[in-house]
Amino acid sequence: MEVEEEKKLEIDQSLPDRFSFFSSKTRQATASSTWEGLFPSGNIDHIFQEKHKSRPDPNQPIWWIDICDATEEDVDAVSQALSIHPLTAEDIAIREPREKVDVYKNYYLISFQTLVTNKVKERSGIPISAALYILVFQYGVVTFSPSGCGHVARVRERICKRHNPAILTSDWVCYAMIDDIIDSFEPFVRDAERESEAIEDQVFISRIDDAQALIPQVDALRKKITHIIRCLNGKVDVLSGYVKRCQSPDKHPVFPDGDLLLYLGDVQDHLVTTLSTLGHIDEIIGRSQANYLAQLSATNLRLSLTINSGLSKVTLLATIFVPCHLVTGLWGMNVPVPGQNDHGLAWFFGIVGSFAAFMVICIAVAVKYKLL
Repeated sequence: MEVEEEKKLEIDQSLPDRFSFFSSKTRQATASSTWEGLFPSGNIDHIFQEKHKSRPDPNQPIWWIDICDATEEDVDAVSQALSIHPLTAEDIAIREPREKVDVYKNYYLISFQTLVTNKVKERSGIPISAALYILVFQYGVVTFSPSGCGHVARVRERICKRHNPAILTSDWVCYAMIDDIIDSFEPFVRDAERESEAIEDQVFISRIDDAQALIPQVDALRKKITHIIRCLNGKVDVLSGYVKRCQSPDKHPVFPDGDLLLYLGDVQDHLVTTLSTLGHIDEIIGRSQANYLAQLSATNLRLSLTINSGLSKVTLLATIFVPCHLVTGLWGMNVPVPGQNDHGLAWFFGIVGSFAAFMVICIAVAVKYKLL
């Protein structure tokens, strides 16, 4: 019996700490590999309170639970403990990729696509996107995050650096997560901008031998930009819908108001600026690609004209030499040859001279008419 308990303990210790709990009261995070290990007592009434107030109590501490790479069992456990709607649990369990804002009785859900870095890349140079879900309650937040994003750690560090804890609410944590997700696209945008500038410089100085490396590079960059734009376009609609619900006169009590709308407006401005930058980069790459393809077409046309000119000259020279081969072929058969019985070389030099004169005259005529 003791051996089995020791083995179970070793297995639990080897599992990664995918569950974490953060409280604004202690500003410290505790981690565990299981939901039961996160709350050993099994009682979470002291942190999760449903009072259904229109405005939260500023003295109430804010809690934050994060589950990294949640499985269906994890989602079921959290759903039962926090009374999460079955539709929300289903979206999280099946990794619903559509970005949206859903509102329920005691919380609202925001689904975002983010970029992860530590997973195996399916396509070279193109970042992988993954779904992140944010459930905002009155005094707490539950996030289901993919591994490799780093948003949770950065937002917690940002919370700990704040000097005014009164501004900290569950809605502010949601804003901070959204802001960090938008900021996480910035390194990829800068890399794409630097790569586009390098490609633009190479277009007019590259040789035809460089096409084998440059064209796939342009294609990969355009795919990367398209993927990032597709990930950001959904966020524009989500943020717009989120702000409209917060500004609605008959808005649901779970949605925030006041100063948080200023923060959300700043995120919207940042998102619009990022999309504008990506559109500009895509336009530059498209123009560079068109210029390079046009340059390749012109180079191929010049090479084709040069080859055709050389082949026409070779054909003309072959045409000049054909009569000479015909004459020598005729007299090479078993027939009497003029001057055969003459032991001198007059006939030989006469025939060779005739051939030479014929070639010189034909070449002179070809040069005169610019055929050679």
